[in-house]
Amino acid sequence: MSLLSQPMAVAQPFDQQLWDELLQEYVHWPVANNESRVDYNNFDQAKLQRYLVSVAKVSQVQFNAWTQDQQLAFLINAYNAYTVQFVLSAYPNITSIRDLGSWFQSPWKKKRFDLFGEKVSLDDIEHELIRPVYNNPWIHSAVVCAAKSCPPLQSTAYRAEHLQQQLERAFRAFLNSDKNTYHATNNQLQLSSIFKWYKEDFGADLKRYLSHYSKELKAEPRVIQAASIVYLDYDWSLNAYE
Repeated sequence: MSLLSQPMAVAQPFDQQLWDELLQEYVHWPVANNESRVDYNNFDQAKLQRYLVSVAKVSQVQFNAWTQDQQLAFLINAYNAYTVQFVLSAYPNITSIRDLGSWFQSPWKKKRFDLFGEKVSLDDIEHELIRPVYNNPWIHSAVVCAAKSCPPLQSTAYRAEHLQQQLERAFRAFLNSDKNTYHATNNQLQLSSIFKWYKEDFGADLKRYLSHYSKELKAEPRVIQAASIVYLDYDWSLNAYE
């Protein structure tokens, strides 16, 4: 699957209105700016399907003509919408997205989603199309795997015109949540396992990178760089609103 990230011409941006409406209606925040939950019980699957049909109709040529921010917003929204659809395919008979896999294949490797005329997996979208092309570590707070330990699914769609601000806001909120904390008593950073799995995306020195977010981690930059790191266990329970 090839992907050219440079725009070739001025192109009509993708309309995210349907996805935006779905997020606003079915994403709830039990803890503001910290935890979101998805109302899978009542989710409008017909409307979601209409949105995903429009996603599948986008050609590689059309995609290549977009700006980088248009491309990245499209891919993040597609990943999240396909994840919700995947969960809904078996809900309420699952308690985790991992239940959608098998002994032989993880759910993230199942090629069941239509993109650019091919069947792709969630891993294809994240690890082939997003991470190596756009090199933006903030995406790890935007692509959401439907688990409680994931960063929260936002209640608005990502849009090119203010994508970087949306990504930065989501990343800072993730660092400011109980999924990432500094403990002064033992000089320890307790971090989401996301930072272990994708450590290379944050540069050669993770603690140096995180020291730029001292406000969110509630510790001085020098303290962050001197702290030890412990990665928290990941709660794969479904991010379902109950």
